[in-house]
Amino acid sequence: MTRIIRRIFYLMPAVFLLFLPAAQATTTQTATGTFTTTATTINVQMINGNTVITQSLTINTVGDISGSLSGSDVAVITSTGSGFIAGGGTFTGTILGRTGTVVIGFAGTFSPITGQLNIRAAFLAGTGTGQLTGIRGTGTIQGIFNVGGTYAFGVTFHS
Repeated sequence: MTRIIRRIFYLMPAVFLLFLPAAQATTTQTATGTFTTTATTINVQMINGNTVITQSLTINTVGDISGSLSGSDVAVITSTGSGFIAGGGTFTGTILGRTGTVVIGFAGTFSPITGQLNIRAAFLAGTGTGQLTGIRGTGTIQGIFNVGGTYAFGVTFHS
């Protein structure tokens, strides 16, 4: 296995751990809006019939989450035509009226034919700064690969 495939397999369990619910009970607020994506391909490899694409990306959001995420992702198009994606980055902006930064991780599927995305994302606990210190939550992202779409997050703030 190449280094990229190994990184994907090591990253996936960590990303899914982000989706575990917080043990502390607080009020969850809903944050919705839209986003656009600008991606730059860093590398494309064929590995055992699978296409592995590494990208740097900027995601600009408007709505209840307003700002910009700078990060990277790895997309895999399998030999059978399925698409999988995992990545993350640092968001800088405002979430439900609170300003700061937080790391967001995401993973999901996409159609290599239509580009349709179905992704789960999460705020990485302990990474919030400023007024986003203590933020937690998970959400869904739907749209078109490397274009844009909509998001909906359940958000809690812990002190």
